[in-house]
Amino acid sequence: MKVQRAYEAAHPRPMATAATVADHLDHMREVAGVDHIGIGGDFDGTAFTPAGLEDVAGYPNLIAELLRRGWSRPDLSKLTWQNAVRVLRDAESVAHDLRSRRAPSNATLESTASTPTP
Repeated sequence: MKVQRAYEAAHPRPMATAATVADHLDHMREVAGVDHIGIGGDFDGTAFTPAGLEDVAGYPNLIAELLRRGWSRPDLSKLTWQNAVRVLRDAESVAHDLRSRRAPSNATLESTASTPTP
């Protein structure tokens, strides 16, 4: 523990903020497109969080930062809920289609371990 404290004192962790997260979201939007990104609210197991985004109560800070950067309301809607709802709806549609065409699989890891993959 003493060594860890000494290391952290000599190498302080950079402090992330809502602006840092917005930087990442800007990059993801540029690379993947706004239709393929989203944010969630699962903070379980997260040791460190950005300042001002310790939990979902900080999301207004992030949204305000994205608005300052020129994100449109339709794009923010996609980021915060529309994309996730679309993906869940599409997954449900695929599940419904598969249920109508075949029975559930009874495969186990043991039974598939000897089956070569294509």
